[in-house]
Amino acid sequence: MAKPIVFVIHSLDSSLASVSKLLEARDFSVHMSRSLAEAERVYSAFPTEQVKFIFADVTVCCGDSWRRFEERVRDGAADTVIVGYHPRHTQQLHTLLGYPSPSADEGRPANNPKTPEMIGEAPQFRETLHLASRYANHDITVLITGETGTGKEVMAQFIHCRGPRANKSFVGCNMTAIPETLVESELFGYARGAFTGADRNKKGLIEAAEGGTLFLDEIGDLAPAIQLKLLRFLETREYYKVGEASPRTSDVRIIAATNKELEDAIKSTGFRKDLYFRLNSARIILPPLRERKEDIILLVANFIYQACQQYQTALKKLSSSAKELLLDYPWPGNIRELKSVIESATMVSNGDYITISDLPMNLQQYAAGHREEIASKAIRNIEEGERSLIEEALRHTQGNKVKAAEALGISTRTLYRKIEKFAITRLDISQEH
Repeated sequence: MAKPIVFVIHSLDSSLASVSKLLEARDFSVHMSRSLAEAERVYSAFPTEQVKFIFADVTVCCGDSWRRFEERVRDGAADTVIVGYHPRHTQQLHTLLGYPSPSADEGRPANNPKTPEMIGEAPQFRETLHLASRYANHDITVLITGETGTGKEVMAQFIHCRGPRANKSFVGCNMTAIPETLVESELFGYARGAFTGADRNKKGLIEAAEGGTLFLDEIGDLAPAIQLKLLRFLETREYYKVGEASPRTSDVRIIAATNKELEDAIKSTGFRKDLYFRLNSARIILPPLRERKEDIILLVANFIYQACQQYQTALKKLSSSAKELLLDYPWPGNIRELKSVIESATMVSNGDYITISDLPMNLQQYAAGHREEIASKAIRNIEEGERSLIEEALRHTQGNKVKAAEALGISTRTLYRKIEKFAITRLDISQEH
């Protein structure tokens, strides 16, 4: 007996692997479409009574084309269920299917809208996120290391929002942004009259974060004297305001971050070993973007969506050549650089697609130096998609090439030519025609 069929129409160029696996585990045959037009073509090849569900992101559920498609589905099979969902919140699909969402489970606590989205399916990143979730549940000091732009502050916010202090303040500070002579007073505060110009009491960062989380970025640049005072606070929870003789206590969680290798800093700049060992007991190492290639398009899709929402423009897509360029580029600035590039490209793009010409000049120059490689990858990607679509149509028409050609919107002669081109010789079908 043929498996019941599920359509998933998702306009963003991102992975829905977890949703597909859930559906397949429930013994459905899953077809993923990137556009309504693609879904309409392949829908023709299916026995309508076998199509049980159609999940469509809300960006395609509008206009005359959608209404005609919906009427066609209703006429073909009255019991087909059509469900719309938000393209950025695919956890809705998991909920509808009766399964907990991975992103909800590992990325968003209940009743806390400030929790950042943690986007990525790369195994290394998922392992890092899992470890962060475990650390979050325990009120311990955490050290986050990684290259500039890898998202250390976002990870710190994630840990805060997943932990027992989620409803309290999150205070972040880049230590390199504070002049060295002012670090102590900014961190611990000062009393009135402590020095010239101190005409009032001032809260420090620790006091401002009372009960919550204090995030100290670029901790590797702290002066040795401040390192010692921070170490004392971590061990005793006591600190002195500048100008006060009596210690204060504070209940605050510290999350520190640095883009430096602290092991090297111990030798080169005299970073305190005892502070390093105190921080390193719970450490998270964020991988650079170049080691998360499979996440680049997921991040791009999210940044495009955010930019289009911000600038109130129609949702844009990536051209094949731009996509391959973004995948090939090494991203020395990591996620921060990628976000900046996509935001500017979305603003300057005049059409429906973001092309290489919309990207910053340094990426265009990189593309010029890698023209043949990027072009060949783009062509290969298109051909792989075309082959997959043909195989899917043949499979669902039980190998009937006439019906498959009709579903694909091409002539039978063209279909035969492409079958020969892609060397499609054997499919999981019950008969050939």
